[in-house]
Amino acid sequence: MFNIVLQTSTTGGNSGFFDSPWWQFASLMTWAVLIGLWLALVFWTYKDARRRLTDPLMIGISVVTSFVFPYIGPIFYMILRPPEYLEDVLERDLEIRAKELAITGAADRCPACRTPVRDDFFICPKCRRQLKLACSKCEKPLDPSWRACPYCATEVSASAGTPSLIEEDELFA
Repeated sequence: MFNIVLQTSTTGGNSGFFDSPWWQFASLMTWAVLIGLWLALVFWTYKDARRRLTDPLMIGISVVTSFVFPYIGPIFYMILRPPEYLEDVLERDLEIRAKELAITGAADRCPACRTPVRDDFFICPKCRRQLKLACSKCEKPLDPSWRACPYCATEVSASAGTPSLIEEDELFA
């Protein structure tokens, strides 16, 4: 078993446990761990601030605060930081925008010129791009990617083609 022996001097010297190599090693390692943890917190603050903040000045202030005030700076940053990542905010904004477009009907637009079109339009009234195909049996509008008419179950021929511009001769024929 390992015994720690406290050395005392009978000559009145001040050498003791705190002057031993074991204590010096332990204190040196403690300082190394504390400094490593401090620098890791500064790095974490930088990485987290870049994911949550858009202003480079605010990112710099956060990092400098965590560097100048060890252990307390990162705690202040954690209290004051925005609650969401920038990616989450962007995703939420895109979802809200998509729902607004769906509610206002602006989602139904021509893929070529972005003109608002209705669901039953066969061509775009502005650029004349073919939006839908007509079913050969029931004449209902069909999406060009469909293989069968959902209204009358008629097979859509593969030669019906993809959306294209309709020539004037075909339009008025």
